[in-house]
Amino acid sequence: MSVTGLIRAVSALVVLLVLWGAFALFRGTIGDAPRDLALPHLTAADVDRVSIVRGGDTVVLARSGAGWRVNGHPADGTQLDQLFRALADTGTSSELLARSAASHGRLGVDTAGRRVVFARGADTVLALLIGEQGRAFQTAYVRLASDDEVFLFRGALPGMLSRALDAWRDRSIARIPPDSVGTVIITRNDREATLTRGAGGWTVGARPADTAAVGRLLGALGDLTAIGFASPAEIDSLDFTRPWRRLAVLGRAGDTLLALDLDSTPAGYWARGAVPGGVFKVDFWRLDQVTPTVEVLLAGRP
Repeated sequence: MSVTGLIRAVSALVVLLVLWGAFALFRGTIGDAPRDLALPHLTAADVDRVSIVRGGDTVVLARSGAGWRVNGHPADGTQLDQLFRALADTGTSSELLARSAASHGRLGVDTAGRRVVFARGADTVLALLIGEQGRAFQTAYVRLASDDEVFLFRGALPGMLSRALDAWRDRSIARIPPDSVGTVIITRNDREATLTRGAGGWTVGARPADTAAVGRLLGALGDLTAIGFASPAEIDSLDFTRPWRRLAVLGRAGDTLLALDLDSTPAGYWARGAVPGGVFKVDFWRLDQVTPTVEVLLAGRP
């Protein structure tokens, strides 16, 4: 081969190498482009059921009339609002970590993970597998249930969907407007005290009640909140046949606004409503606010 031919051949080879390198770089740029876990910005109006399942634990949030229930119990509307705000949070981010199903077990997004389904009627709107927590705060491994790709998700959503049943339940026992109360009947150690609203103010029996004590009682009834719920085993150990204390709140027309039986055990203080249902765990100081003694109600009075 002549020198000219050799130069032409080398030049052609160099051109081919440059073109191949450019193509490889271009292809690598496309293939390695950052990927985000694209989640729909759902609102509470878009779904009527959210199920969260991990092993034998199941939490089902279901629309019920104007509100929601969780496993049959009233749900905390504030928690629902936080959930959908977290789902629509534009400040979240994610990073593609793995494409193969072989990584699912290591990252906890296989059958050991938490399966979350947002549904409307018979249609699945969104289904996720949430796995192990990441090393950083508010991070977790997440994938779409229909896809093998696993992402490191940064945001509050995985943590919210990892909450236990009781965290979703409404802890409100009573929110009674003070002006609606007409009578409060308190039973302590078989001793009953009746607090009554009259034209001249509040009385305990025939004696005037202390205004400040009545104000504290009515204020507590305006926002009576539990600190937890009794487990099935704890419910079995409670005895409400002879309550430790009893509270009945009547409206101005004599209608029942609240009726509670109260019990105490070494594990805490418990309140059960007149309507069969769950048993609330309540702070002792809060119970004392809504079931004060006669002496407290008459404090400051001669």
